[in-house]
Amino acid sequence: MHTRIIAPAAFALSAALFATLPAQAQAPAAQEGYAQGGFQGPVAQTRVNTVAEARKAWDDTPVTLTGYIVQRMPHDDDDYLFRDDTGEIVVDIDHEIFRGRTVTPQTRVRITGEVDRGFMEPTTIDVKFLEIQ
Repeated sequence: MHTRIIAPAAFALSAALFATLPAQAQAPAAQEGYAQGGFQGPVAQTRVNTVAEARKAWDDTPVTLTGYIVQRMPHDDDDYLFRDDTGEIVVDIDHEIFRGRTVTPQTRVRITGEVDRGFMEPTTIDVKFLEIQ
């Protein structure tokens, strides 16, 4: 029974004490005109431009790769093997991304998308845009 009386009383007392503190002692977000600080300066490039960089990049890292789609992968109609001067990687290109254009292994393309890393899965690229060079 004592805890029913003590807990609400302690809460009321602490709320009253907090309300009487000067604004400087309260949380910074409660102060009027408070500006949050932080680093202001250049941002490191996060877009990768080669297959070798893409293989090491974090999940969802933006990529722009220039090279060749050399073959369709046998297990999925949207998966292709992409090659540049630094290596090969599987890219996932939805049919709509081709927009009716024909691409052969000799067609140089620029693909833009993001790294897709899954647990215990090989790194792939989810292609959002394809440009013929």
